[in-house]
Amino acid sequence: MMRALALAGLLIGWPLIASAHPEDAVLIRLLVGMDNGKVTHIGESWTFDPSVSKWLLQNFDANSDDKFEPDELKKVLEATRENTPDSFFYTRIWKGQTQLPDPKLYGFQATVKDGVVTLAFALALAVPEDPNALRIEMYDPQNLTGLVPVEDNPVVLRGTRKGQTCVPNIAVMKPDAHGGPDDIPIALTLACSG
Repeated sequence: MMRALALAGLLIGWPLIASAHPEDAVLIRLLVGMDNGKVTHIGESWTFDPSVSKWLLQNFDANSDDKFEPDELKKVLEATRENTPDSFFYTRIWKGQTQLPDPKLYGFQATVKDGVVTLAFALALAVPEDPNALRIEMYDPQNLTGLVPVEDNPVVLRGTRKGQTCVPNIAVMKPDAHGGPDDIPIALTLACSG
């Protein structure tokens, strides 16, 4: 029960208690969208555990139909945005040693399957970027959640140009060289050729 309250607090602004060892896992899948060989957007899906999903439904699914209507979804988005301000939806994107400005959020949605809530959205980069120059980091600056890549296909690549090959590399719990939190749960880089 405490685990559910900790993550729920993150989402809706309850007083938070930092934990050095987060107990709540959010399963993450990343989609790298490309056009003409360059990265244009990053898609993300976050799947919550059943207890947190139940809490989200109880607090945001006003008509109890196990789905999020547009007005309910708007409240989920507002709460998520309010409570991830120092991390922009747990995501930051680096080009070399320079952090790119916050990308534009679009396509925010929430689905429910077998009582489990998954949030999905996309982040559009200001300009297309060379995939070899980027590092996409996902982190919780308050260290309240455990961001964990899904086991099967944690990174999906879409829109590579003909003849282009890209290999994703996910580092998990690597030290942050950019002066942020002590640990970055997920850091994605790409090695592309062609």
